[in-house]
Amino acid sequence: MTVTWASADAMRGFMAALPPGVALIVVDNASPDGTVAAVRAARPGAVVVENGSNLGFGAGCNRGLDRVSTEFALLANPDARLTAAAIAGLVAAADRWPAARLVAPLILDGAGRPVRSWNASQLRRRRMAGRRDAEPWPEGAFCADYASGACLLLRPAEGLRFDERFFLFYEDDDICLRAGGVLVEPGVGVAHEGGRSSGGSARVTWRKAWHMAWSRLLFLDLHGGHVRAEAWRMAGRHGAKALGHAATLRGRKLVGDLGALAGTLAWIGGRRRAI
Repeated sequence: MTVTWASADAMRGFMAALPPGVALIVVDNASPDGTVAAVRAARPGAVVVENGSNLGFGAGCNRGLDRVSTEFALLANPDARLTAAAIAGLVAAADRWPAARLVAPLILDGAGRPVRSWNASQLRRRRMAGRRDAEPWPEGAFCADYASGACLLLRPAEGLRFDERFFLFYEDDDICLRAGGVLVEPGVGVAHEGGRSSGGSARVTWRKAWHMAWSRLLFLDLHGGHVRAEAWRMAGRHGAKALGHAATLRGRKLVGDLGALAGTLAWIGGRRRAI
């Protein structure tokens, strides 16, 4: 199952990699680029849920999960590349550890290199070293507070769903925390070319940065973080970075920091619904 918005190019690769016969549910958030037509042309048997507007990632996932009739649902971003071996490996891990509410693979980058796609919870992460590259890679399945939402396996019948207050970003941090953690199976690898699920215009960059900042503060507010202090720290950091990028004419970075600053100030100003 995947959620799309302006994902026609990414979905062509997604569907080309997906093994024949695997049931596919695509929830489209009113894509303007022909994503739905591309899906229907390549996978006539796919279940396509067309939302009349962009509901956000978590809400899109929930609409798809409500359509699942199998024991397991495998959520994957449009820029993930699933194989038969990866799907079978994740199901086997879920069967081996039935108490795990979420199961995640080892994420591989576009060059096939493993990525540390798991971490401590956001509530503990700031007390840990910023760079932890020296930590050994695990040799077997293990539990983590958090794993990337780029690819997650769960049992829909258990009722675990995304919090739809998160429009984009931090919905995976939130669901991992509410699930009590994630089982990570490093014996299963899934390629993920991050950032290619939707277009990269300046407007998209601004909106993503806005939601990244705003959703971080929502997460901290929901889970007992020091949200007020963090909001003002973020405002100062993004404001300073924006001035620096303006002075050095780094336009794309300037757009991102202005978006993050706007999202932070929206939270400080009392906005409690995403744009």
